[in-house]
Amino acid sequence: MNSTQVPSIKHVEPSLDAGMGTQVVIGLITLSTDVITEYELRKMLPDDGVSISATRIETHNPITIEHLQGHAFEIAKAAELYVPPESVNVFAYACTSGSAIISHKKLEEELHRTVPGLKLTSPMTGALRAFCKLGIERVSLLTPYPDDVTSVVVDRLNDAGITVVACASFHIENDYDIIKITPQSIVDAGSVTDTADAQALFIPCTGFRTSTIIDQLESRLRKPVITAHQAMLWDALRLGGYSQRRNGLGKLLTV
Repeated sequence: MNSTQVPSIKHVEPSLDAGMGTQVVIGLITLSTDVITEYELRKMLPDDGVSISATRIETHNPITIEHLQGHAFEIAKAAELYVPPESVNVFAYACTSGSAIISHKKLEEELHRTVPGLKLTSPMTGALRAFCKLGIERVSLLTPYPDDVTSVVVDRLNDAGITVVACASFHIENDYDIIKITPQSIVDAGSVTDTADAQALFIPCTGFRTSTIIDQLESRLRKPVITAHQAMLWDALRLGGYSQRRNGLGKLLTV
């Protein structure tokens, strides 16, 4: 029987740098049904300086308030998967309806059970901060959700001092169908939903593909368009210390 001789292993010395220490690392917590958010965010990221590291939490269809409330108990487990947790600059929980139903305070409390002190944003948190930054108090709203979930989003906006002057929904109960909505459908629906007294159009839901249509809609409506991915990314970049402007993705990412 022939034996294979293992050559001697030569030890070589590496050159080391800061690794990912020069990057803003966003710990992205997406839903188990979400195949859109990473795709959309990577189209919106700068060429260098920002990295996304994603994990999943379990969710269930149909989209109900009860199912969305369950996300709160998954956040801590998802964050705990990042070792060491200090390798992440900011966490982003990628669900607009969930972050409308579950308060930011509650989400932070859950996150800090396993990664104390780490920063967190979400589409709703980012949107509310964006409205404050842009001086927006009245919005038109276009969602994909069932009516009870859309109503929760409206209530959350009202509680934050944002008046919803017009509202429309595709009224879809399944995440798998939301991702099939064409960007042009969103443009068309957003255009007919918006009203003159709205200062911005808000398009929540991380199941929407909106990265390629924000500028188009803003040009058509002559006002800011705030989307779930855009608002969450803008806030994550701010929290992570990234201050360079991003053109072609709406007014928000230029302020």
